[in-house]
Amino acid sequence: MLKTSSIKAGAVIDRHRSASTWLRYPWLVTPAALFYLIFFGVPLAQMVLQSFQSDGWTLESYITFFSEPAYWRMLGYTFFLGAVSMLIVLLVAYPVAWWLTTLSQRYVVGLMALVLIPFWSSGLVRTYAWIVILGREGIVNKMLMGWGWIDHPLPFLGTTWAVVIGLLYYLLPYMILSLYSVMNHIDRNLLLAARNLGASPASAFWHVFVPLTKPGIFSGCFLVFMLAIGMYITPALLGGPQQSTLPLMIALQINEALDWSLAASMSVILLLLVLVMQMLAGRYVNLDSMWGGSR
Repeated sequence: MLKTSSIKAGAVIDRHRSASTWLRYPWLVTPAALFYLIFFGVPLAQMVLQSFQSDGWTLESYITFFSEPAYWRMLGYTFFLGAVSMLIVLLVAYPVAWWLTTLSQRYVVGLMALVLIPFWSSGLVRTYAWIVILGREGIVNKMLMGWGWIDHPLPFLGTTWAVVIGLLYYLLPYMILSLYSVMNHIDRNLLLAARNLGASPASAFWHVFVPLTKPGIFSGCFLVFMLAIGMYITPALLGGPQQSTLPLMIALQINEALDWSLAASMSVILLLLVLVMQMLAGRYVNLDSMWGGSR
């Protein structure tokens, strides 16, 4: 009881100390606050106001969205695509991150550079590279036909799996970095202690190591999912009419239909859904610890 009281008292002191520091040095946060206000807050407010403007102040754009089943299917497909991409990225990235933690630091630097290579080139160029790989005259079809496995090229492009593969390549580094940052600080002696207590290697890994990596799993999944549902280039180039997502429809309303009000309402709806998901995640997951803080 005394220890718990001491921890709570220390937390209260830290909060008061942080508040007093901010009050004493407000100019330290003023540049960042002004930057976000001008380049994020003002455009966001304009977007919200635009969603209510269509020949005057009206809810017509929101009524149009909620009354059209095609928009609901598109929204559902957007979240489905984000969830599938998130799960596959997690399954691929977890063993890679774990393997990196078992290597010497001099090897990790070079291998981590390979992981970060996708960040060093344009997302548009990377997506076009997958068009070359997955096209009817692409590398994959030529290899399969050369091995005699198929008689004619397969239509890889314009499918959900083509979009998922493109998202996997784009989002994999985010998940690996999130997992590696957590795994690298786990004491391996805990696994040895579990082994000494009679646990098998698989049991020690599953019951000791994996639970300790939950902050990395949650942060990586949260980041990957948010990026996946907001992706525009990859679904536009690798997908087809059946792979239309909400960001694609927003761009279509702006560039072709010239319906800025409907596009703004779609953007607001997507933003609100993301905020709701973050609030729900905050109720069950310590988001502060995910980003390196404490409560």
